Amino acid sequence: MGSLLSFSPARMINQCMKIYFNSCGLFSRIVELDNGTTMHCWMPQTVAVKGSSSSLKLAHTDDKKPALVFLHAFGADAFTWCRQISRFSKCFDLYIPDLLFCGDSYTTNSSRTEFFQAECVLELLQQLNVFKFSVVGTSYGGFVAYRLAHLYPHAVHKLVLSSSGVNMTPDTDQALVDKFGTENVAEVLMPSTVEGLRRAWRLAIHSQPLFPVPSFICEDVLETVFNKNRKEKLELLDGLQLRKPDAPPLPKVTQDTLIIWGESDGIFNVSLAYDLKEYIGDNAEVVVLKHAGHAPQLEKAKEYNRVLMTFLRQVSLSPKLSL
Repeated sequence: MGSLLSFSPARMINQCMKIYFNSCGLFSRIVELDNGTTMHCWMPQTVAVKGSSSSLKLAHTDDKKPALVFLHAFGADAFTWCRQISRFSKCFDLYIPDLLFCGDSYTTNSSRTEFFQAECVLELLQQLNVFKFSVVGTSYGGFVAYRLAHLYPHAVHKLVLSSSGVNMTPDTDQALVDKFGTENVAEVLMPSTVEGLRRAWRLAIHSQPLFPVPSFICEDVLETVFNKNRKEKLELLDGLQLRKPDAPPLPKVTQDTLIIWGESDGIFNVSLAYDLKEYIGDNAEVVVLKHAGHAPQLEKAKEYNRVLMTFLRQVSLSPKLSL
């Protein structure tokens, strides 16, 4: 009976994901930074490891591919990109970190802003001898990716924002709160009950399962994912500069930028995608995927991967990307 009660579907899935990532040529390492931070990252097996994980020094082989960084959504981890790694690991050296307080990344630093997340990602990559890369960020990961592109234009080659309302306003939060009758946006993004988790899934996914996810699985996900570092994750929401009423104007980025969105996104309305393209200018393009919600990289992986690969491979941004 004890062994049954200790069974965790979420942990079992994580173990399967680790095996799958390994099979795609990626391996897992913890890297210590100089600011009180340790970051977990999936990286290419072609990278030669020298020294212990506490003082990781890496050297690429001569046939190094272009570097591509994937940044996951709020509260998730690197496994967000499970439907991309097989396709993109053939053409790119993939680096997929867990952002702070997600997965196995943690910091003793008091900063909770997306600026600090971006600083940590850059330092991580520099320790891995990666000094030029393209970056794909979904939702909260897109906030970090945008800050990377703006703060470190010498390092970021191309930028992809996936279902990421970096141009959100306080009204964006209020619309979400009003829609679901909660007191604040944290109740939506950081559920603490089974019904709250099911609400979050309805927001993220356009095509809902025929039957509700069993309660015991929901409770396991709450315990293993959302309750891990819950205090710090809530602090990340409070520390997000983009959503503050007194936030300075959003800076413009100069990189070629792909804005890819699910047509039925329940968190960031698709109108934000078009507004963002208008704001960035001619170096930005919008692609909207039909029958997809807030996680098009999972729901419509084939179309998503095709659009993303086309964008990353082209020399310069074409006048229009179409499906």
